[in-house]
Amino acid sequence: MTRDVNIEYTETAKSTLSDIAYYLQKVDVKPLPVIEKIINEFEAKVSTFPNGCQIVPELLKIGCDKYRECNTSNGYRVIYSTEQSLITTHVILSQKQDIQQTLFKRLIEI
Repeated sequence: MTRDVNIEYTETAKSTLSDIAYYLQKVDVKPLPVIEKIINEFEAKVSTFPNGCQIVPELLKIGCDKYRECNTSNGYRVIYSTEQSLITTHVILSQKQDIQQTLFKRLIEI
């Protein structure tokens, strides 16, 4: 049973999805099925139970407990926050990517 939630994607989330698509094309993998699987799995999980995923361990270590991560079966981490019925997707990373390095890179780009 899914709850009545709204899911939004920040510009950073969209940018990191573009980075994933670019990388997949470089290694001769069609990005659309991979990205669809990430989004569909994430939205199905958080629509059912928004706070069901763990708090991001790397961010919790530095005192930030606002963000959760949804780990997908194809090896991606979707970082998001919840506020009542709104789920905000902040960034999408591969399991191997370092979140602090990614956030620092994004700060430099802004």
